[in-house]
Amino acid sequence: MRIVKTPAKILAAIRKERRNGKKIGLVPTLGYLHAGHEALIKRASKDSDVVVLSSFVNPLQFRRKAYEAYPRDTERDLAVCKRLRVDYLFLPVSKVIYPDGFDTRVEVKDLAGRLEGASIRWHYKAVTTIVAKLFNMIEPDKAYFGKKDPHQLILIKRMVADLNFPIKIVAVPTRRAKDGVALSSRNSTLTLEERRALGVLPTALKKVEALIKCGRTDRSALRKILVSMLESEKLVTVDFTAVVDEATLLEDRVGRKTLIYAAVFIGGKRLTDNLVVKNP
Repeated sequence: MRIVKTPAKILAAIRKERRNGKKIGLVPTLGYLHAGHEALIKRASKDSDVVVLSSFVNPLQFRRKAYEAYPRDTERDLAVCKRLRVDYLFLPVSKVIYPDGFDTRVEVKDLAGRLEGASIRWHYKAVTTIVAKLFNMIEPDKAYFGKKDPHQLILIKRMVADLNFPIKIVAVPTRRAKDGVALSSRNSTLTLEERRALGVLPTALKKVEALIKCGRTDRSALRKILVSMLESEKLVTVDFTAVVDEATLLEDRVGRKTLIYAAVFIGGKRLTDNLVVKNP
């Protein structure tokens, strides 16, 4: 595995691989790799000749305290990448990604304001900006994202289509623990009691999924059921919920699929999960 820290060097290395006929797969991450990331890497390895994993905690997409508190373990990440035979680890620092005078943002304006984006539009603008930069720096054939953040995934797909990036976005199913809890970097920092309480999140999502499959169509009523189930756990504070059309993120649109989404606070940490269900 080769560790690269600057945009110029990673682009030069990848273009050399491409001249040799290699197909490039990119796995963009914030580091602190877990089993969910491993699933992305394995899928990229299956599809691609060369796997590039980027590890960068993007300061633009966090409030200062959250940025400083975000878990980091470079040595463990290196061990994961070596074990899974990642070919390139792109490990830049902020001043390389955002040099003095940096003044450009990429925003998917309409979709970014839907779901919970109205209050954190700045966050999604930062996400699409860094992903666009990574696409330009690495020029992958395919890029791999988990389904755990559906809003992010929808925005990136829209950006790729709108800006004509010659890249295929591959959505990989969320990895879950035996109790159904979605794996994430933040989950690993919960206490045992908090981790137990988190089990209410996938349970509530599955309940609403079952109701939709049985023909329930009133999304406002379904969202109330979701909130009620989440609030039944004393350690959970509900932050945001939605039952919306998966393609448009609108409650009053009915397409092929419905997105069930929830964000909660447990132990001061904000955790999210979602399910997508086909409409009957």
